[in-house]
Amino acid sequence: MAAPASGLGAAFFGAATVGVGPRLLAFLVDCVVVALVATLVLVLGGPVLAALVAVEIAVGVVVWEARTGCTFGNLALGLRAARQEAPYAPGLRRGALRALVVAAGHLVAGVGQWLVIGSVAFDRGALHQGWHDRVARAVVVDVRRSGPTAASPVAPAAPVSTLAPVAPVAASGTGGSVATVGSRVPSPSGVSAVSSGSTSATRPAPPVTGARVVPVVVLTLDTGEAMTVGGPGVIGRAPRPTPGERCDHVVSMDDPERSLSRTHAHFGVDADGFWVRDAGSGNGTVVVLPSGQALVVGADRPSRVPSGATVRIGDRWFAVDVPR
Repeated sequence: MAAPASGLGAAFFGAATVGVGPRLLAFLVDCVVVALVATLVLVLGGPVLAALVAVEIAVGVVVWEARTGCTFGNLALGLRAARQEAPYAPGLRRGALRALVVAAGHLVAGVGQWLVIGSVAFDRGALHQGWHDRVARAVVVDVRRSGPTAASPVAPAAPVSTLAPVAPVAASGTGGSVATVGSRVPSPSGVSAVSSGSTSATRPAPPVTGARVVPVVVLTLDTGEAMTVGGPGVIGRAPRPTPGERCDHVVSMDDPERSLSRTHAHFGVDADGFWVRDAGSGNGTVVVLPSGQALVVGADRPSRVPSGATVRIGDRWFAVDVPR
């Protein structure tokens, strides 16, 4: 894994913050896009409608950046806004704070917003934060330089598709489990993998499918709660199983910052162990191996998660323990 850039934690995988030049250029691209659309509406619908459309687009860009780190300019230059302490999108609260500072600058002769963005040049530290970044504890990083690698897909020899699809288990069903997880309890060592035998969860005898034994996996959530998993499930802010697919576990996690998608990821167990697949979430799913290497999980197919690894979903995480 690449060494972290100065000023950023190891979770950023060596990504570096950017200086005033790219920041101003990205902001210019955003302004040009808004101006072009507003000009077109001005010609077709008049000044009032053009002003309303410009405001709506600006607000939309703020929400877009808060939820994904992207703007038109950021996408064009390979930049992303993120939280200062972790490689996740800033979130609505921090995004709103950044936008308010920029908007306050706009009140100064209509050009003060450029001074706010350009205030990045006044930061002599490694984070390259403007005034609006400092207020919201945010950074802007160049995601083209480095980042986590893609996780290894599930081996074709035992594809997850061999799990027979059946009707999903309802919340009141007898064959599945529905768990609601509250706020996490910070761990002194941060996000660390759970070791075998460190959980008090009961481990029932592994079920047998034909001649192959399907293990029962223990997941330890960032709240300290442990649960056993013996089949497929979903996890997120308010997850819902896919109609027509088997679902034995529905895990709902409390997320005031809304870093989790409603259905953030799918997971399950087969004869080869535990697997996870992103559900097209906004902030992605990352597997952190016991070695510390971080692997991005795709949404196209499931990826294998070894025992002792940690799975990060948004700002939340859970550790995987496969008993031997």
